[in-house]
Amino acid sequence: MTLLAAIALGVWSFWQIGEPGRRARRVHELIRPGMAFGDVETLLTGRHYCFYQVKTNELWQSVSREEFSTFVGVRSTDADGRMRLQLHFMGMAPYRVSFSVDVDQSGIVTNVSNPYGWD
Repeated sequence: MTLLAAIALGVWSFWQIGEPGRRARRVHELIRPGMAFGDVETLLTGRHYCFYQVKTNELWQSVSREEFSTFVGVRSTDADGRMRLQLHFMGMAPYRVSFSVDVDQSGIVTNVSNPYGWD
């Protein structure tokens, strides 16, 4: 009985380690160029972070969602027009999977990077 419990715990642990990657791949497969950034947000489930970033003075700067929304549709003098959502999916293990979603000045998805795992 103890051996069976140990095997079950091991299987469950390995399943949990891969959980962020499965969620990230599912969301990544659903994101398409032409989607609005708000549509991308509705796909996010479970433990995740979504960093809203605007490139200013050759550096990526994280901003609040409200600030990000103000850049959409408005051409700013201190931003070069590049914006992205930096998505991080986390699970119970320290393993994380991330990718970025580039959006244009209209808030429309133009490109999605490949997911990568990190610890």
